[in-house]
Amino acid sequence: MTARPIARPVGTVTRGTTNPNRLRRMDRWIAATHGAELRRTADPVAVDLGYGASPWTAVELLHRLRSVAPRTRVVGVEIEPARVAAARPFEQDGLAFRHGGFEIPLAARPSLIRAANVLRQYDESEVAAVWARLCARLAPADPARGARGGLLVEGTCDEIGRRHVWVALGPEGPRTVTLATRLGSLDRPSDLAERLPKALIHRNVPGEPVHAFLRDFDRAWAAAAPYASYGARQRWIRAVRDLAADWPVTDGPARWRQGEVTVTWAALAPRGGAVR
Repeated sequence: MTARPIARPVGTVTRGTTNPNRLRRMDRWIAATHGAELRRTADPVAVDLGYGASPWTAVELLHRLRSVAPRTRVVGVEIEPARVAAARPFEQDGLAFRHGGFEIPLAARPSLIRAANVLRQYDESEVAAVWARLCARLAPADPARGARGGLLVEGTCDEIGRRHVWVALGPEGPRTVTLATRLGSLDRPSDLAERLPKALIHRNVPGEPVHAFLRDFDRAWAAAAPYASYGARQRWIRAVRDLAADWPVTDGPARWRQGEVTVTWAALAPRGGAVR
């Protein structure tokens, strides 16, 4: 796979902590919602940006994407050279590792960039520029063949992947926000607030849309308490169904059953902020 020459990687070294299977919820969502786009692409390339001190998430991404799009290739990109060297023994058919950062050091335009727990350690003021840089590297849309272009998925999860929130962006910018959780560990939906991505985590205050959304979600969850006797999944489905009456939920019961809900970015975008 051809590398793109770079003078110096763009970004800063972060902690790099990771665990096997940590990103399973994000990966399952990507496979379900972006698999068709990968299949219709002639040479689909996915980037695991900032995979960390161990290469497990890149290895897992390859296997999960190939289950829905067998021609997909994955490139793990890390800004810390020692991490790239440590990952090289894990290279295999369809999986490679490169030194780089937000510039994405590939000649190809990726069909997918996954950046999990990367911007968590940056300032909110830096998010818009990073998003713009990464979106500019995505494969472009091709309306003639019904292609929406590449996808950037950027978000945050806890250490073992029970709770995760991410933003999905296309070449045109932000599209949706997804909340995903292991329902058995959930007390109320607003527990997910601590895993909001950097663009939203400081906006969970009165007067901001994301605060109103989580407030309404907690109310719907409380109203759905009678469904708890049928299990947390049924309670979640009922709460999301009620929430969808007032918020632009974009998915349906098939995803809700997974402990997910996706809403349009415009509904949660910060008021008066640089990230729109």
